[in-house]
Amino acid sequence: MTQPADILRFWFGSDRLNAPVDDAHRQLWFSAQEELDQQIEENFGHLVEAALGGELEGWRTSLAGELALVLLCDQFTRNIYRDTRRAFAGDALARKVALEVIERGDDEQLGLYQRAFLGMPLEHDESLEMQQRSVEFFDRLRKSHLDGAEGAAQAENFYQYALAHREVIEEFGRYPHRNAALGRASTPAEQAWLEKGGGF
Repeated sequence: MTQPADILRFWFGSDRLNAPVDDAHRQLWFSAQEELDQQIEENFGHLVEAALGGELEGWRTSLAGELALVLLCDQFTRNIYRDTRRAFAGDALARKVALEVIERGDDEQLGLYQRAFLGMPLEHDESLEMQQRSVEFFDRLRKSHLDGAEGAAQAENFYQYALAHREVIEEFGRYPHRNAALGRASTPAEQAWLEKGGGF
């Protein structure tokens, strides 16, 4: 039976919560790859559905389990259900779990990339309040990695993306690039933004 450690090894290359991540695993992230989407669906699709159905509450008893739940509900949903409404079905649960970890201060036990993915449910939220919390979270992440050259650059990059996400919510009150999947009509301003390549 698949365990949280299996998900962490797939996404980060290790189930150690503070392990560095190699280039091969980082290339899995933030790009639309049909082969990867299929691989995630085949290997973890049943777990995504179990998480969305509230069947993995037992995973919330460990930090590894909580991080794995966030990945299932915030990242793997976006792979498996790309360009559909269901891609965002796990956002509320992922955000709830992430906030609980952050409020306990347990995110500080995580490595740079593990901690960044824990914070992404905040960044994905369409409320300005949560966007502010996202910026604050990624600012703390940035400040905690000022010493290491590569870590500092990567942490700064995550922070800049948090700022960029907040700017979109400040301007539109939502993410226009989700409109089609969610059946929302775009305003003229949103359509103009999309036509200029807006999105993440």
